[in-house]
Amino acid sequence: MKSFLQQLNPLVKLSLFLIGIFQVALTGNPTIAFFHITMAGIFLAYEKPRITKPILLGIISTLIGYTWVNFALYIYNYSLTVTKALSMSLALTARILVIIEYSILFVSSTTPKSLATSLALQLKVPYVYAYMSFITLRLAPLIQRDLENMVSFRKIKGYFSWRKPHRYIISYVFPLLFLTVKRSLAIAISMQARGFGKYPDRTYLEETKISRKDLYFSIFYIIFLVSTQYLSTIF
Repeated sequence: MKSFLQQLNPLVKLSLFLIGIFQVALTGNPTIAFFHITMAGIFLAYEKPRITKPILLGIISTLIGYTWVNFALYIYNYSLTVTKALSMSLALTARILVIIEYSILFVSSTTPKSLATSLALQLKVPYVYAYMSFITLRLAPLIQRDLENMVSFRKIKGYFSWRKPHRYIISYVFPLLFLTVKRSLAIAISMQARGFGKYPDRTYLEETKISRKDLYFSIFYIIFLVSTQYLSTIF
């Protein structure tokens, strides 16, 4: 059974989340960022997306590294006090955390097919270009799977050394590039054989629509945005 966020139109979610991100980025108010972090955290607790350990470690290392770099810049370049530099660094890190949370929410509750369909039906993007977004999002996990298979194979064979990093990285890049091009050519031949793009319109197995749930969620989120803006002037 689909969750509430999965039932929403992808374009509605994307538009609202982008508005929230821009509100945090343009205002630069820590209170607004705190409210968005809390709201996105509630959505994540409800949605319960699958976050692997590498992704979680990447998020944590990004936040820590971003905070440390900004803190050092404020201390050595602007000669700020430790307290002031730390508060400003955490305020910037809060913006990054908001972007990460909303990105996880959107990706975990949206399939590439529904996004491409909504682009074609609601945004009136030509379905040929909308299908490009679907192919791009669909190939990403396949490339990740190929990379994981290559790493596992080399670990079994004992070929896992960073003595010459540039050669080691190149040995992954070229096979991945070859597999991606080969897979893309197969897709292109298959699309041409089926006459994809010949007709101005096409049919969809599952059409996306803007329903009442999208309207209710939009009203709720807009009220949330206005409330956070108002509360930021009080606190």
